Amino acid sequence: MTDPRPPKWAIVQYWANKPPGHDVFTPHLDPDNPCCFACGWFSERWTEGRSPRKAWERATLERAHIVPAGLEGFNAASNIILLCSPCHRDSPDWHDPWEMAVWISNRDERPSKEMEHVDAWLQAAGRVPLFKVALSEVVARGGSAEEAAGVMRQHARRAVVHSGELSQGTMEAILRATARELLP
Repeated sequence: MTDPRPPKWAIVQYWANKPPGHDVFTPHLDPDNPCCFACGWFSERWTEGRSPRKAWERATLERAHIVPAGLEGFNAASNIILLCSPCHRDSPDWHDPWEMAVWISNRDERPSKEMEHVDAWLQAAGRVPLFKVALSEVVARGGSAEEAAGVMRQHARRAVVHSGELSQGTMEAILRATARELLP
């Protein structure tokens, strides 16, 4: 069965060509750069060597009804926006489109997928004090960051990705194993 909702690119084109005042549903929309309409989240990888149309279709954004289909919302671009998974999960399922607009206006912005990944590693490193000690030891003996990164890569190969990304617990385990190996 085919999806009755319009393709992502058709949704982007619809909202990009709306008259002023309709941007309450799309505050982050840039037709050349795919991102969540509500929070602005994106991935640098979506656009690599792709036309905007192909980039939008590749983007892991979800079609979200402004008025849900179960509440008589229709499958047209005028009733659908593109959201990241957390925004789609948190968005209101309500009969009044104004509630979606209010919700979007209060939604916090998110950095790119790649920056969220960096932030996750920094948070994990903050919870593994031994890793900081190990890095200090590597620097004190004249070692390089590449040395530590190589050890981390070896330990990362022993991990499993669950739900598409390394969990915080797995990152912390990799950092602890790296620290134990780097310390004399």
